[in-house]
Amino acid sequence: MRSAIVFAAGAVLGGVLTAACSHLANADEDVSGATKPAYLVVSGEVTDREAFMTGYAAKLGPLYERHGGQYLAIGSNHETLEGSGTLSLVISEWPSADAARAFWYDPEYELLKKARIDGEWGTFDVWLVEGFDIPVQANPAVSQIEN
Repeated sequence: MRSAIVFAAGAVLGGVLTAACSHLANADEDVSGATKPAYLVVSGEVTDREAFMTGYAAKLGPLYERHGGQYLAIGSNHETLEGSGTLSLVISEWPSADAARAFWYDPEYELLKKARIDGEWGTFDVWLVEGFDIPVQANPAVSQIEN
């Protein structure tokens, strides 16, 4: 059975656009203490859902927590506004691009990634997208992660 998991790209886009508008509106303000969040956007197709869920997805929570990541959107219930809409998406937010890279290259995650690839549980593309500089006080989720 082939399953697709789709993560709503609109959630990240909305967050990034909101941050951008806030940043532009407050361009003259002092942004000391600003942080630049990053997003991992994953698209793909799960071909062995049971193996994927038990051997990979179920083990990601502690790694996300360790590196300050949080899921913004996960699932296949989405509305395709343009394109084929057959891909699955996951969107996660990280305190910085360095934090996302630390997760991506964590030896524990490397083992999970290898199992996912070697087990042929699906095909995936992953992008790291830097957000805009956001004053910490304007983004309480980021300030909580950093504390």
